[in-house]
Amino acid sequence: MPTDAASLEIIKRGFYEISDFPNVVGAVDGTHVRIKSPPVDEHIFVNRKNFHSINVQGVCDSNLKFLNIVSQWPGATHDAFIWSNSTVCELFENRTISDGWLLGDSGYPVRPWLLTPVLNPTTRKQQSYNGAHMRTRNVVERSFGVLKARFRCIDTSAGTLLYSALMCCRIVVAVAVLHNLCIDNRMPLPPDINDFPDHGHIAGPAYNGPLNDGAIVRERLINGRF
Repeated sequence: MPTDAASLEIIKRGFYEISDFPNVVGAVDGTHVRIKSPPVDEHIFVNRKNFHSINVQGVCDSNLKFLNIVSQWPGATHDAFIWSNSTVCELFENRTISDGWLLGDSGYPVRPWLLTPVLNPTTRKQQSYNGAHMRTRNVVERSFGVLKARFRCIDTSAGTLLYSALMCCRIVVAVAVLHNLCIDNRMPLPPDINDFPDHGHIAGPAYNGPLNDGAIVRERLINGRF
């Protein structure tokens, strides 16, 4: 994940071109990679759709390139927990990255640096914000879709990864690196990419806690921009 101002500015321009959403330095989401039933602590790998998986967190840029990947948590782990225990979260919390927002869905807590959709929007500005947010954040869902179409070992179309949980985590990181190399070398997208949408994200809404500073930042953006 870049932290220097020049690199972050390039990322912001790419996201702004999608739907005029300003100051975005990444889109974050989770996906589930199906694995065989582990012999130890089997129950913590069962996700909300009742199959065994690794819950993978990714942050990408507007070119579908992964800026950060976290592949180490069992399927029952909530996205918000993975986020709060990630290095990327720490970069924003300690202000190493002090200018820019990540976009996430309602499975993440709204924070001054992590903007989520407005649940049940009641104004035209909120609806406009949600629309721009959805179109911009959709990049990360597409990134996971392309990743799984290129490397079908981690897609349910290929069945289940028949390795230990640790090896499955390593495989996910490896294919993410190869995916980035494909982008850097301008390799074409898989011809049947539309047959591999990413349906791996199944976390429920996050608990935002008593601090409402993120909602204040979001509301200022909505009123001043949308």
